Amino acid sequence: MTIQDRLKQVFDALGITIYQISKELGENPSKFYNILNGRAKPSYDTIMSLLTCYPQISSDFLIRGKLPVLNTPETNVRLMTSDDDTLEVPFIPVKFYASFVESYADGINGADMETFRVRKAVMKNQKQAVVLEISGNSMSPQLIHGAKVLAVPVSDSNWEYQSGGVYAVMYRDYFVVKRIRDNELLTRKYLTLHSDNPNGGNVTVPLQDIRGIWKIVSIVEAPVE
Repeated sequence: MTIQDRLKQVFDALGITIYQISKELGENPSKFYNILNGRAKPSYDTIMSLLTCYPQISSDFLIRGKLPVLNTPETNVRLMTSDDDTLEVPFIPVKFYASFVESYADGINGADMETFRVRKAVMKNQKQAVVLEISGNSMSPQLIHGAKVLAVPVSDSNWEYQSGGVYAVMYRDYFVVKRIRDNELLTRKYLTLHSDNPNGGNVTVPLQDIRGIWKIVSIVEAPVE
C-alpha cells in the first residue's frame, strides 16, 4: 500500500475533505490533490503537520501501514489541544483596523492589543506574526467573513518579489486583504491587488503609497458556512 493509498484511507476515516484539510493546515488544496493522484509525495513536514493537527491519526498506519487507521476508531472529531500547545499572538480585529493604520508609523504596543491563541504547530517559528480578522467576502470561498488568519510581515526589500499568494496590504489609510497575481513594483512601480470573488473588484496601488505588507500563511479559525 502506497503512502497515497494510506492518506486516502485516513481522509475517509476522518470524514473530512481535502479542502477542509488544506484550510486547516494553511496549504493549497492542489498540493493534496497532486499527492493523492500520485504526482507528488508528501514531505516529512506535511506528514508531521497532519499528525499534529489530527492526533487521532495513527502514525503507525500513516508511516508503516500498520492498522488501525485511527487511534480512536470511528471518530471524526479533533482532540482539543492544551494550553501548552498554543501561543498568544497579537490579534487585529476589523474594529481595530483604523487604529492599527493610524498607529503603524509609531509602532504597536503588543501589551495594548488583544491576543488570539494559536497552536504552536501552525506558528512554525513565524516571527512577528499577527492574527487578522477577515471583513467581507471579497476573498471567498477561501477566506470568508469572520475568518481569522495568521499573517507575517514582509520586509520592504522583498515587496517586489511577492506574488501568487494572499496578502494584507496597508496603503495610505487603507488596510485590505487581497491576492497578488502579477507584481509590477519592480518594473512599473505599482501593485494590483485582486479579489478572489469576481464581485470583489481589484485595486491598483502605487509603490509610494504602500506602508506595509503581510503574507497570509494560515487560516487559524473560520466560521461554518
